[in-house]
Amino acid sequence: MLLKAVIFMNLALGFYTYAVFSGRHEGLHLKHLVVFGIGLIFDYLGTHQMNLYARAAGPAPEWHNLSGILSLAGMAFHFLLALIATLMHQAERINRAFHRVSLTIYSLWLLAFASGAIFGMMRMPR
Repeated sequence: MLLKAVIFMNLALGFYTYAVFSGRHEGLHLKHLVVFGIGLIFDYLGTHQMNLYARAAGPAPEWHNLSGILSLAGMAFHFLLALIATLMHQAERINRAFHRVSLTIYSLWLLAFASGAIFGMMRMPR
């Protein structure tokens, strides 16, 4: 369970990082939306596995649970913004504002990711 969660969350990190920074560099394109969607799926799967693990091994601190849920929701919102911009063929027009929001949400997600990794390593048996 934990290994699956770690793998899923690291895959989400890789896909999100590529989508956010490549999209920022090249402009928002369909390929970024697809990669972002894949990252969102891995984020959900990793969050689900972490939840199952927490039920078996004991809960994480409440602040981490909240930050994880908010981060997943933020990334889903971010994905929807990108989807709407792409479908409306307005991606180029909103690129500047979108990428500011993108970096903010990505940074918050990264904080939740790092706090989970640090908290998880602190709980490991020695």
